[in-house]
Amino acid sequence: MKLFTIPGTCALSVHVVLEWLGVPYAIEVMSRGSNRTENYLAINPSGQVPAFLLDDGRVLTEAAAILVYLSDLHPEAGLGNGNDPFARYELGQLLSYLTGEVHVAFKPYFQPARFLADESLFKALQDQAFAVLDPMLRRLDGMLAGARFILNDRRSVADPYLYVLLRWVDNAPRGISPYPELARYRRDLENDGAVLRALKAQA
Repeated sequence: MKLFTIPGTCALSVHVVLEWLGVPYAIEVMSRGSNRTENYLAINPSGQVPAFLLDDGRVLTEAAAILVYLSDLHPEAGLGNGNDPFARYELGQLLSYLTGEVHVAFKPYFQPARFLADESLFKALQDQAFAVLDPMLRRLDGMLAGARFILNDRRSVADPYLYVLLRWVDNAPRGISPYPELARYRRDLENDGAVLRALKAQA
C-alpha cells in the first residue's frame, strides 16, 4: 500500500491511522503543485490528496472514505464502529460533518481566489470564513467536554481528521484559545506517538 500526501493537508489523517494500525505501507510526500502533474493526475484525476494505492493496483481517494476502508479492513484495531448500524451511522455522520461542513468552511481562507477575483476583498472573505467556522468549532468544543476522543472515550478514524482541522485553527484571528476543549484535545493528540511519527515523516 502506498499513500500520496502533501504536508498540511487532510491526508495526514490517513497517515496517522496507518501508524495506529502498524501495517506496512509506503508513502510519497509531494510538494504543493506536484499534485497537478501528469504523473499524479494519472493516479488521481482530481489532483487532490490523499490517494491510496492498493497492492492490487486499485486507487482509493477521499480521506473520509479511505479512513472508513482502513477501519473496516482492520476491525481488530477498533477504529471503526463495528457492525452496529447506529454506531456506524454516528461515525459516518461525524466524518460527513467534518469533511462536508468544517473542512469546506476553511476553503475561503486558504483559497480566496476560488471565490473572488478582486484581491482587495480577500481579507473580508477570510474574516467571514472564520465567522462561519466559529459556531462549528464551538459545537465540536462542546462535544469534547468530558470526553477523551470525539466519539467519547473510544479512539476512531474521525480523531486524526479532526486533529488536522484543528491544526488549521491557528490561522483564525484568535487561534484555538476560545475553544478550551479543542485545545486540550489537540495537545493530547500532539503527544501521540503515531501522530508524531506521521508529522516527522511529512516534515
